[in-house]
Amino acid sequence: MGLRERGFFSIDALFAVMLLLMISSSFLHVYEGRRGAAELMSARLEAKIVGEKLAAVINTVYTNGSNFEIDVDLPQKIGSYFYNIEFDNTTRQVVVENSAWGTVGVGVVCKNIWDFVLERENLENTIRVHWVGNIVMVVNA
Repeated sequence: MGLRERGFFSIDALFAVMLLLMISSSFLHVYEGRRGAAELMSARLEAKIVGEKLAAVINTVYTNGSNFEIDVDLPQKIGSYFYNIEFDNTTRQVVVENSAWGTVGVGVVCKNIWDFVLERENLENTIRVHWVGNIVMVVNA
C-alpha cells in the first residue's frame, strides 16, 4: 500500500468549509434581525391605522352633533400582539400602545371627550362612539 492508494486530508478544504459556514450563519443572523425589525415596523404602522380609524370616528361624531353615534369594529390583535387604546385629554390624542412597539398617538379635533381606556377584553366587542349630554363617549356597544 503506497502513498497514492491512501486518502489524504486537506486543511484547505476544511478551512473553506468553515469559512462558508461562518459567512452563511452571519447572513442568517442579519436576515433574522431585519425580519424582526420589519415585523415591528408593520405592527407600528397598523397601530397607527387603527388609531386613525378611531380618531376619524370620534371626529365624525363630534362634527355631526348630538343624537349621532357610530359603531366601529377594531381588530383584537395587531399582528400577533394584543394592544390597548386610551385617550390622553391633555394632548387630545388617541394613543395605541403595546410593549412591543411602544405608543402611537393620533390627534383628534374634539375637546369635550370623556377619557377612555380600551383593553383587550373591550376590543373583542363593537365600540360605540356617541354623545352623552355635551360629552363624546367611547364605550362598548
